[in-house]
Amino acid sequence: MPKFLIIRYSLPIIFLIALLPSCKEVGPNINLKNNQNAVSDTTYMETPVAVAELKNVVIEEFTGVRCPNCPQGHQIIQAIKAANGERVLSVSLHPLSSLTAVYPFSVDTFENGNAQTLFDYLVDIGLLPAASIDRIPAATTSVLFDKNNWATKTTEELAKATPVNLKLSKTFNTTTRELTIVSELHYTKNLSIQNKLTLLLTESNIVTAQLNGSMKDTFYTHNDIERAFVSDIQGDVVTQQPLDAGRVVVKVYKTTLAPKWKPENMNILAYVHEFQNDSKIVHQARELKIIP
Repeated sequence: MPKFLIIRYSLPIIFLIALLPSCKEVGPNINLKNNQNAVSDTTYMETPVAVAELKNVVIEEFTGVRCPNCPQGHQIIQAIKAANGERVLSVSLHPLSSLTAVYPFSVDTFENGNAQTLFDYLVDIGLLPAASIDRIPAATTSVLFDKNNWATKTTEELAKATPVNLKLSKTFNTTTRELTIVSELHYTKNLSIQNKLTLLLTESNIVTAQLNGSMKDTFYTHNDIERAFVSDIQGDVVTQQPLDAGRVVVKVYKTTLAPKWKPENMNILAYVHEFQNDSKIVHQARELKIIP
């Protein structure tokens, strides 16, 4: 047993130590017991404070294979991403409903309880497709917009500054299919509200059935499908320390890809967001291919 533990933790610890020469304060290396995928969590202060990077926008789209209007939503998101390059990221989530249930002839299943839990947390607006744009408020309680507002809201968000830089790196064992993800958060200004980090896996180029208007398209290509949450569905608390300018938090996670997933078509998606005082706003997002 001791030998196994040394092998499991040696890579993340060596990686983290390499990051520490510029720090003034080093937090403890902790195993996050509330998340079986979490390996370690380290925080420290850096000087000088990092220069703020450009803000990226994440679109969380709720959709379904039996939703006749949802392909229109897919097209809108692809157009937004094409117009803005890597600064717009997206995930396609299939909550549990009659509009998301697969057909008997479907070759893959997308609906799941994780998507439903997030749908409930962001507050269902009673229609699909619906999407959050950086979780900015859409109504009194909801952060979800109908498809007619996605492009405008994305443009507005891209013009805003971000108080935290987000970096991702990974290692992937093609034999065991074990994925190690390292996320670095560098705060560039003081924040009074605590943050969470959401980390999930998406897969694209999945060909299976989709209702498109009145036609059942059995060769429809689905993109950015949520495959699994690596963090908690509502995110993991970034740190209990004050989020002052210069605060750096490094979180390391491990997970194993399911046999049917194709890693060459998969991305790691991460975003930092608020979760207190009724605010869910996303500060920054980043995406990384599992196999470049």
